[in-house]
Amino acid sequence: MRKIAILFLLLFGQASSQTKLNRYDAKPTLALFTFEGTGMQDEDIALYTGYLRLELHQTKSFILVEKNQINELLREKEYDRMDCKTMDCAIEIGKLIGIKKAIVGSFELVADTCKITGQLINIDSSKSEKSVARTYIGELEGIVPYVQVVAWELADIEAPKDILSIVNPKEEVENQSRWKWLGWIIKPVNYIANRAREFLSSSSTK
Repeated sequence: MRKIAILFLLLFGQASSQTKLNRYDAKPTLALFTFEGTGMQDEDIALYTGYLRLELHQTKSFILVEKNQINELLREKEYDRMDCKTMDCAIEIGKLIGIKKAIVGSFELVADTCKITGQLINIDSSKSEKSVARTYIGELEGIVPYVQVVAWELADIEAPKDILSIVNPKEEVENQSRWKWLGWIIKPVNYIANRAREFLSSSSTK
């Protein structure tokens, strides 16, 4: 009996480790390159690209390769284009170091309006899988939720509601309005149904 139990535990452990491995393998490796910037200072571009990286981690859709790891691999390959910001360059680096996907994009700031664009690239096919664009209007400090939404959209997952309520306030209001109308419709229907139930109950009693 003990031998059977030990054998079962060994088989279960192997199956569990295999499941973990499969889950890990199912996530593609991803390189996020610093976005290009127009009308923004370099430190702001690096800051908001950093926010994008953090949110990509939150989506749990990719295995993000850190920038220092990429640079180390490129130095080993004696590759000298460390400041990659274009699709062609991302594909070249991706194939060189063996990653599956890459993200490039840009921040275009004009007055109080900033357009954020991002592109998810499949390295094997050398094609863009998904393109995302968001436009933010206001003080630059308030742009973070828009950057976060771009991360979720690039991962092809709906962003958390607390972020969407900031980025899409009109949609949130419309949804609340729809529920309000539905409530107004349901109330009289329930009232009529209750009265009908009372009438049928009193009739059956008589």
